[in-house]
Amino acid sequence: MQAKALKLRETSSFVVEWLKAPLVTASVIPSSQRLAKKMVVGLDASVEQVIELGPGTGVFTNAILAAGVSEAALVLVELNAKFATQLQHKYPQATVINGSAESLAHFGLGKADRVISGLPLLSIRDVDVDAILGAAFSVMKPGAALVQFTYGYKCPVKPALMLKHGLMARRENFVLNNFPPAYVYHIYKR
Repeated sequence: MQAKALKLRETSSFVVEWLKAPLVTASVIPSSQRLAKKMVVGLDASVEQVIELGPGTGVFTNAILAAGVSEAALVLVELNAKFATQLQHKYPQATVINGSAESLAHFGLGKADRVISGLPLLSIRDVDVDAILGAAFSVMKPGAALVQFTYGYKCPVKPALMLKHGLMARRENFVLNNFPPAYVYHIYKR
């Protein structure tokens, strides 16, 4: 019963924030736990640092922790101030940054084993996606993946930006029972 109340509170908080700024929040409801599990495949306790972009209410964050990653290994970058404050209370050992993904290189972070992105890349301007990619790969270990989901059939990063950054994408999963259904991509440096 308590879990249902928490889920309802998180969903209603998400709806309110979406109504305030639909292009920032980009979805009316949080991602499903099924999608979250697919986003964190391969993570475990050996991971030294995971950066999550746009964690919102923490659906992917919970899945990262359930995979065995320590809370202290998490860096949560959230643009929405209300969500960032909630995340800081919910995950006190994590590093929570109320800022933009484009500024990742300026936060003095170590090199991440993986970047998990909940950002709505399809609704973000190309110039900003370009900056996000540059920033994300500047704080990742060689060979590390940027994990991104999309509601579209193709990789959400346009081919010209993939080429510019020397990236390749691999579709890893399809989650039919998410609303809407979603694809999960792993994006790597060539």
